Amino acid sequence: MRTRIVSALLATTVLAAGCGGPGTTTAQQDEDPVSGGTLRYAVRAYPECVDAAVRARLFSGPEQFVETLTDQNADGQIVPRLATSWEVADGGRTYTFALRDDVTFSDGTPLTAEVVRANLDALVALSEEGHTDTPVNSALGSYLGSDVVDEHTVRVRFELPELGFLRNASDPYLGIYAAATTQASFEDRCEGKLIGSGPFVITEAVRGQRIVLDRRPGYNWAPEAVSEHQGEAYLERIEFQVVPESGVRVGGLQSGQFDVIDEVPATDQEALKAGGAQVVFGTIPNLNPGVYHNPYSPLGSDVGLRRAISKAINREEIRDTLYSPDYPLPTGLVAASTPLFTDQSDALAYDPEGAQDLLEADGWVLGPDGVRTRDGVPLAPKLTYVAGSTRGASQQDLELIQQQLRQVGIDVQLVPTTAAEESANLKNVKEADYDFSSGAGLSKDIDFLIGLFRSTNRRLGDFPDPELEKQIDALDFAENDDQRAAAADALQRFLIEQADWIPVREATRVFATAANVHGYRVDPYGESVFYDTWIGQ
Repeated sequence: MRTRIVSALLATTVLAAGCGGPGTTTAQQDEDPVSGGTLRYAVRAYPECVDAAVRARLFSGPEQFVETLTDQNADGQIVPRLATSWEVADGGRTYTFALRDDVTFSDGTPLTAEVVRANLDALVALSEEGHTDTPVNSALGSYLGSDVVDEHTVRVRFELPELGFLRNASDPYLGIYAAATTQASFEDRCEGKLIGSGPFVITEAVRGQRIVLDRRPGYNWAPEAVSEHQGEAYLERIEFQVVPESGVRVGGLQSGQFDVIDEVPATDQEALKAGGAQVVFGTIPNLNPGVYHNPYSPLGSDVGLRRAISKAINREEIRDTLYSPDYPLPTGLVAASTPLFTDQSDALAYDPEGAQDLLEADGWVLGPDGVRTRDGVPLAPKLTYVAGSTRGASQQDLELIQQQLRQVGIDVQLVPTTAAEESANLKNVKEADYDFSSGAGLSKDIDFLIGLFRSTNRRLGDFPDPELEKQIDALDFAENDDQRAAAADALQRFLIEQADWIPVREATRVFATAANVHGYRVDPYGESVFYDTWIGQ
């Protein structure tokens, strides 16, 4: 049996973004932090659910009110949070966590091993009911149960090696709530009736409009590796205000109506900097936003066509035309910040000649109108996307890709859909009327590829692909770090080679803060963290 002890790490590196390019924190000033005040945060959208475990993607609220067993520092290292140390045994099938003994939830109840067990059991139950998001399903897919060793020691058991669990345990989708929350209904958790141990407490949640968090009195257990101070948060209140229009968010920051805004368009970033605002970038470890195929579609299932599409996409033109050089280019299947990322820059290079060669070899003949045909049928695949969504390749991305593919004879038909229509397509992929679609996938660990590319994923509709399943099994059943790294590399290369996923760009979130906002941080998951934030004069 292989055993590894991990002790507390008490140092971290802080990166400053200031008014420049990618970074993780706002620049620090030569001022003493000021306690008090309300921070007004304008966000593009209200989360589907307030609880991260049941779909709160791209919502920074959980980072303020719920805490996790582990955390990640600026270098991506796993560091302690609610757990002070841990032991990994049985090839990643057993994790034993020693918990802090000074933590309480906002209802006054203490953090205990029994509470941790209740949280994990509750998440598995929610997953079995179909309520949890993909990251939870992946992280707890082989969960067997938890044992209370003593009041502050809990042992978590898995049927299969889960070598990425420490990183998964650092994300709010595996956040630890009070016992009362573990007994709450899915509906209550979704609406924000959550009792956490974080530095802020939810005091109001009005769907589609706002979420209000108030400072928690007596909070004094911030993770030292990722925090600049100890004790209560500086801010007295945080108001998340839903402002869908980017122009209104930007104008509100410039006028002083808002203190922080999210999803800042590239076209507004220079003007904000010139006005004294700080622009902060966050790259999300994930499956890069891109295009995937319907495996039941004759066009979508054509590997030669998929490869040609990938070669015909000019990703640098997309970045430089729609964004700016501050944004990273996609260099692999997953973001470069994802642990065990494999660089495949060469495979994603713009190669229109190579694309045309593949299409010719596939029997697609260029017609006088510039569109290819085969057996009299024009090459006009349908590509769906959710109108207005920032997940996946955006409408602007796809419109430029449409122009690029037209240059090699592919006449892509862009089909906007609603979220409800997309959901209906995914419920019956075999009968759905699309060839390709836009998407992305969020996670902090490479293991999330297992759930995303298993045939049981609803996107694939149980379509059999034995070779892909073999590649996934190698990662899923890896017994040690070396096996896991090799399997992760092989799976990423296979998916790009087969064009099972066609990356378009890296998922980069851009935030802006007013000049008097200090100590603002973006975590490794691309979410805002306000514990160290304060508002100057």
